Amino acid sequence: MKDTIRLYDTDPYGRTFESSILRARVPEDTLSPDKNSLLMEVILESTLFFPEEGGQTPDKGTLNGCPVTDVQIQKGVITHWVKVPADRAGEFYEGAPVSGCIDWEERFSNMQNHSGEHIISGLLHKTYGYNNIGFRLSQNTVTLDFDGQPEADLIYGIEAAANEVVWQNLPILAEYPSPEALSAMEYRSKIELEKDVRIVTIPGVDACACCAPHVKRTGEIGMIRIMKIQRFHGGTRLTIVCGRRALQLTRTLQGALEEVSRLTSRPQEAIGEGVRLIQEENAALRFRIGELEREIRALKLEQLSGSQKNVFLAEKDMSPAAQRELVNSLCEKTGGMCGVFVGSDDAGYKFIIGGGSMDARKGSAALREAFGARGGGKREMVQGAVTAAWKDIEACLRDVCGS
Repeated sequence: MKDTIRLYDTDPYGRTFESSILRARVPEDTLSPDKNSLLMEVILESTLFFPEEGGQTPDKGTLNGCPVTDVQIQKGVITHWVKVPADRAGEFYEGAPVSGCIDWEERFSNMQNHSGEHIISGLLHKTYGYNNIGFRLSQNTVTLDFDGQPEADLIYGIEAAANEVVWQNLPILAEYPSPEALSAMEYRSKIELEKDVRIVTIPGVDACACCAPHVKRTGEIGMIRIMKIQRFHGGTRLTIVCGRRALQLTRTLQGALEEVSRLTSRPQEAIGEGVRLIQEENAALRFRIGELEREIRALKLEQLSGSQKNVFLAEKDMSPAAQRELVNSLCEKTGGMCGVFVGSDDAGYKFIIGGGSMDARKGSAALREAFGARGGGKREMVQGAVTAAWKDIEACLRDVCGS
């Protein structure tokens, strides 16, 4: 089958197109998404849909109004996966005309981010000699992998330079040089290429082999932000956002800043101080709560009579650490099976049971059989959760203990 004509090469800003079907079929190994539709494999004479290629996820859109769920390319042939209502499958046959429409908002966002990636990668290579060895552009993330580990201040310097390139509104050129011209060019490429090499050039900034659609001028990118710097496989991974995504992220972060400012009663530029004060207050409160729980535990132990062997207590609120410490103290003092249940009859209880001289697993097994409790552990101690009335829980455990 002949190569698909790639309309996105010559018309990256196109949104709709007309073409004809070269092949349409329902693969035998493909399950229908539902009983009323088929997932058809459609190959067109020409297409505006950019396939998954070069680290970029495929375009979305429709063919004859039916959703295109995936687009792949193999040996120059582009295949569209189309979700077609079963009663419309007859529209898709060899030679049939077809109308296509791409999701322009997603396409343009991808163009902004891919062009922004070229600027960052070009500047890092030109300035410091680092090579881009990995790239992933999806609806949610844009990541760039480099074979070195520049310091963060150098990377943020590149970010500043990249935005200067955006503001200069330089042209972005995409062309297929002749073999002779290509051999004389210096350009970036992650793999060896021999024919039909498409070079995307930003004058004075970058020249790179690339198959994807790009914006016409750098000003259309709007903004480039580096959001994360990570050490990755001996190199560096950058997460970036550009254009519309950068605007949306800025709005999200601004909303978060306003909320933290309100909660800390500090202006946005001083929210760090407000958060530190809250952390200090919380640490002091946790310390005081720990002291009070130790005092409560001591009082509860004092109230036990010397004859009590198996003790089970219900508490409305208690930290897990204090709950465990109280169980250990009860078992140590009485020598019997002891448990502490935290919660209420309506909401249920989280429990810790210590075995003492008995097997604590007998207690959790009885609760599981009687009330469907969840949990487990070892002979010495079990923990879990149960929903039942406290009087029934206590009665169940005393039956296990025989007292």
